[in-house]
Amino acid sequence: MAAYRTTLRDSLIEPYSCRLPLAAVTPARHHLPADTTAFSFELMLAAQRCTDPLSVLNELFDRVSQYLPIDGVAWRQEHDAIYTQNFTTGTDFSSPAQWVELTHVDVRLGKLGVSAERVLLASELVWLHQVAQSIAFSLRNSMLYQRALSEAQQDPLTCLKNRRAFDVQLIREHAQCVRYGIKSSLVAMDLNSFKSINDTWGHDVGDRLLKLFATGLSQILRETDHAFRFGGDEFCAILPATNAYGAKKMTDRLNAWLGQHELQLQSGEQISIHTAFGVAESESGGDERDWFRRADQSLYDNKRALKRVAA
Repeated sequence: MAAYRTTLRDSLIEPYSCRLPLAAVTPARHHLPADTTAFSFELMLAAQRCTDPLSVLNELFDRVSQYLPIDGVAWRQEHDAIYTQNFTTGTDFSSPAQWVELTHVDVRLGKLGVSAERVLLASELVWLHQVAQSIAFSLRNSMLYQRALSEAQQDPLTCLKNRRAFDVQLIREHAQCVRYGIKSSLVAMDLNSFKSINDTWGHDVGDRLLKLFATGLSQILRETDHAFRFGGDEFCAILPATNAYGAKKMTDRLNAWLGQHELQLQSGEQISIHTAFGVAESESGGDERDWFRRADQSLYDNKRALKRVAA
């Protein structure tokens, strides 16, 4: 079996998926197979080995396109939509020649769409519907699996990645830095006087403050950067291909953003967010744990310096 990587058109994680090889001899296109049951069974086995919806759709497309003049396939369930690369048809679900309903034991599992070179014949559409039913359950399960993976690595309050995701990404980023000799930066952050805010206004206000900070951090970072809620009022950011100077510029932009976005209470009071930062560049001589220790130490050095200034 050959392994390949896919990307989804949503926030799900990119998994590795295994695909069964297609038959060595390509059948004549536009002629439906004589044994639909055997064809559907082989497709079902291939789909069951996929761990993400796009892989399932690719398996369907690779096999069905040998018999039907289709360019791509798509699947939509409630608010989830997955498309193969060459799917070009719009999202007009009113066209019966392009969309078929998927079900499993009378449970509706969404709609399958095809982008075809021509309008499919009624017999072709019936065959496609029959074949697609064989992967409907795998399609739904793969989506639920990916959603569970995403939620397992996401902080539910701030919607940033959590500590588990941080540990994985830090190892990956450090390995990239060592292999390619590039400098990346790790930024450790926490909110100053957060405990006193909880004690004074309650944990609901504290939660709102954390979400506001996470919003600012997400808006300041680039698409290639990674933001994490490490725990409590502690946050981290991994900035690929960024030296310490660039990381310091990021903290300056975040401070400026926070200065313009105070938390407004119903009483009319406003709470400002003040943050301490610690920055550390990656080093080829250490490991990812040493990288984090240096960023953490820089954070506490910064906090002690701020306390001396305040005193």
